[in-house]
Amino acid sequence: MAAGYLDRVAAFETLRAYGGRIFHAGDHARRLEESCRALGRPLPFGRAGVEEWAAETVGESGFPEALLRLSVHWDESGGGTLVAIVREFHAHPARLYEEGVRVSTTVMRRWTLKAQDPQIKASQFVGGVLAFVEKKDEGAHEQLFLGPAGTVAEGSVSNFFCVKEKRLLTPSVASGILRGVTRDAVIALARREGFPVSETFLTRHEVYTADECFLTNTSSEILPVVGADHRSIGGGRPGPVTRRLAAAFKKMVKDSFSDE
Repeated sequence: MAAGYLDRVAAFETLRAYGGRIFHAGDHARRLEESCRALGRPLPFGRAGVEEWAAETVGESGFPEALLRLSVHWDESGGGTLVAIVREFHAHPARLYEEGVRVSTTVMRRWTLKAQDPQIKASQFVGGVLAFVEKKDEGAHEQLFLGPAGTVAEGSVSNFFCVKEKRLLTPSVASGILRGVTRDAVIALARREGFPVSETFLTRHEVYTADECFLTNTSSEILPVVGADHRSIGGGRPGPVTRRLAAAFKKMVKDSFSDE
């Protein structure tokens, strides 16, 4: 990477704390380290040091329920600086989980794998900004990106799942998505709950004809989707698989801290 670009890029992660304890901190630290490696730059303090520092930062913030954004910046010498921004977490209104949300596909496209590796979580988010500004559907909670071939990729800040005959379908990494930490946790959880999961290519037809759909990310956990591009999904109500997984996810979070 040219030295002149070092101060223009940052690798980052967003983590969530429940009761002062960070969920899947190791997975986030690992992905941050991988992003740094892919950029050819070091992760200050190393993975274990980042986990410890993140936990201390949340503790010092006084916010037991918190969102923590970690970012790594480099100067022209290649030295790295780790920055933390922590804020009190405020969940979405309960009605969004009870009633579901709508999504709309955006005219913006995810980049090709030749242009940018989506597994590097860095500061190239202009596509998401433009999709937000565009807001084709004013009632949509989230915009869905399509890939260059027209297949569904991901939301601007979330991963996407369909449910068809109690089978989960989600865009594969080859669709140009970032492999989300919550996405991976939900895939593992769904399989434990007895639901088959396929990482595949999805068209908008699969979305429009799905029995259920939902979004996943660090802050929303599992958020039901009941409409896409002015089409109703699942009769316009959150479906049983989504509700079951959402409840199981909350239990998993609680159980993951029960022995600490």
